[in-house]
Amino acid sequence: MKIEKSCGCIVLKDDEMLIIGAKDDEGELFWSFPKGHQEIGETDIETAIRETKEETGLTVKIIDSNPIITGHPMRNGTAYKDIRLFITKPLTKEFSVQEDEVEQIKWIHITEADKYLKSYYNYAWRKLLERLHKA
Repeated sequence: MKIEKSCGCIVLKDDEMLIIGAKDDEGELFWSFPKGHQEIGETDIETAIRETKEETGLTVKIIDSNPIITGHPMRNGTAYKDIRLFITKPLTKEFSVQEDEVEQIKWIHITEADKYLKSYYNYAWRKLLERLHKA
């Protein structure tokens, strides 16, 4: 089974978190965190920061360098998406949507993420809540 790695950010501002809306292969809108594939020579953190900037226009600062790891099967089970998400805070405020990949960007209350996210992102959201509760 082929493994594809993506790195991204969970961006937190006060009691809100950032999610992005994109279209799946069937053209349906789904919500996720900004993330993407690693370029040669990049660390996980560098990829996460770059992808967040590309998809949202935001510059972010890592506040927890220990990633939340989740994933899901894809391509009818012939591949697996390994997702590493870093907890961040925004250093800038203005969005600029990556038009070919992102349909919408929104801030949601951190307690409402399960209404938007697919199950594998819900796992990451629950891990985030655990970490924030321990802090």
